[in-house]
Amino acid sequence: MGPLGETRPVTSLIERCNSADSSLRESVPTFGKECPLTDSPDSTAASAINGDPPMAGTFRYRCRMHLTLVVLLVAWLGSGFSPSFVRLGSLSALLADYIGWLMFIGGLCLRFWATWFIGGRKSTEVICYGPYSLTRNPLYVGTFLMILSLAFLLKSPTFAVATMIVIAYYCVAVVPLEERLLRHFFGTRYANYCQSVPRWFPRWGTAYSPPMTMISLPMHNELRRALWWLPLPLAAELHAYFRTLSEWPHWLNWP
Repeated sequence: MGPLGETRPVTSLIERCNSADSSLRESVPTFGKECPLTDSPDSTAASAINGDPPMAGTFRYRCRMHLTLVVLLVAWLGSGFSPSFVRLGSLSALLADYIGWLMFIGGLCLRFWATWFIGGRKSTEVICYGPYSLTRNPLYVGTFLMILSLAFLLKSPTFAVATMIVIAYYCVAVVPLEERLLRHFFGTRYANYCQSVPRWFPRWGTAYSPPMTMISLPMHNELRRALWWLPLPLAAELHAYFRTLSEWPHWLNWP
């Protein structure tokens, strides 16, 4: 793959993140935009590296899954037992279905792509190629896309608001804590990576697809997770249909 963006030679992202692996550095092409980092992290990164390990066992981190399930389940049930404001078969309903399925499939593919690269390596090295050369959290991005897709399939603004609450919680209380932990364990390599690749929104100028020899393939856990995910859009579609029936209990009036 040739250089992206500008054509002047620059130091590659992989060289900055994994400078100890000389064979890896030799196989990676340059990127189109030079990273401003030197070999030493800034003062913020240095304090995170040299300080005490962040408390990954804090309550806000340990309760993340419980909070997610409670918020989304309440929103699903609340909207599910409310009358639908979208008429079945209308253009808006068809458009919501199209967007919902597109987002769900896109999020699922992104999770598979990310797992293909990081599976079995998460705790041993800094992965900065494949989807991790575009965004630091492709697994989270894929998951958020799949959850948000359910709001379109349910035709529920309530569920969309609940999804945004969950995403905001992860952005403020979960992901920064995980990144502090990674900075502590991986030091300068991860600090350089953080300044080269954005946390959420992709920076296409840093895209890099490595040789097959650098790709990890332990996909069994992700395949098992997919078995749990796949029934959800079907259940959302079915629930959205039931909401339009006069015989369905409409105990609430949530949008």
